[in-house]
Amino acid sequence: MPIFIAAMQNLFSKLARQTSGRPVIKEIDGLRALAIVAVVASHFNLHLTRSIGLDEDFLYSNPVSRFLELSSNGVSIFFCISAFILCLPFIEQYLYNGQPVLLKQYYLRRLTRLEPPYLLVLTALLLFQAVLMHEGLRESLPHYISSFFYSHNIVYGRRSTINPVAWTLEIEIQFYLLLPLLVKLFLIGRAAIRRLVFVALIVACGMLYARYDSFFIAAHLQYSLFAYLPVFFMGFLLADVYMQYQHLLQQKSLLWDIAFAVGFVLVMYCNGDVRLYMQWLEYAGYGLLFVGVFKGFVVNRIFTTNWVMLIGSMCYSIYLLHYAVLIFVMDKLTAKWLTHDYYKDLLLQAVIVLPFVLLVGTLFYWLIEKPCMDRLWPRKLVQRIRNMA
Repeated sequence: MPIFIAAMQNLFSKLARQTSGRPVIKEIDGLRALAIVAVVASHFNLHLTRSIGLDEDFLYSNPVSRFLELSSNGVSIFFCISAFILCLPFIEQYLYNGQPVLLKQYYLRRLTRLEPPYLLVLTALLLFQAVLMHEGLRESLPHYISSFFYSHNIVYGRRSTINPVAWTLEIEIQFYLLLPLLVKLFLIGRAAIRRLVFVALIVACGMLYARYDSFFIAAHLQYSLFAYLPVFFMGFLLADVYMQYQHLLQQKSLLWDIAFAVGFVLVMYCNGDVRLYMQWLEYAGYGLLFVGVFKGFVVNRIFTTNWVMLIGSMCYSIYLLHYAVLIFVMDKLTAKWLTHDYYKDLLLQAVIVLPFVLLVGTLFYWLIEKPCMDRLWPRKLVQRIRNMA
């Protein structure tokens, strides 16, 4: 047993992500793990129901299937986390006399950290479709180019045909580009006024999109930053409150465990609803999730364990690859074991397929994404090439 524990600790140390110098917020990595598990579960369930011939009525009428389908709203948790994490250095600069954020380094970091894994997966999937799936390269190439420049959602009004899950990454890129402008809101010195502005923007943006959703859809903006601005502003609000009251997060309570569970349900079931009160419930859900993961007695212990945090650290790699791996394994390897009984297939396929997803995501993270976490990797790569010349 000691040897096994030592081996696991050694494996964890090798896989643990590198940071840019800022301390890791364990609870946020835990939330990332929750979000990626929810998204993978949703896509797994969707492809399973299609594979055994169940229609959309079953997808939303069966309580288990409906819950798993709605778990796709875990992407909104990712959006909220992005806003929360990325605005923290700006909050420190504007409100707490912290180090100035150098925009050149900020944009360069986004480029060197995120682009190589994304473009590598995108290109690999294009070649996979052309060579192994015998799909026409001429038809796929325009979609590849649009996805390459994060514009497929806007150009075609639908998700990428190369890697459908990349629609969220296109929204993230829009947010990254506009973040230095959006965070100017933190220059509002009085906390009460600043937070009221955030609340007003959350409500106004949500109501605006709900009222004119047909216009946004016609303009190919349903998968754009416009549709998810309330969630990003919610991340700003939570980060603002966190910076002021983080010293109060040490006390744990079972009540906050319950609040965490309620928050997750609210985010899953209220997301995307045009009714105002449902939007408010969704926004409240993010607050309960974020506070609950810090202050929940049980939840905090679970989501700050090394292995849960590691899944959160690997979420980008898992997200990039999970959909393609799910479809390939289920269609090419495990389809012969389908019984066409939903619950039996759900359990059997999950036991076989999901470990494949985790394995491929872990290998890609270790070999590709983790090296890109080193902000100096381009310089080191150039130096290595020079040494080989």
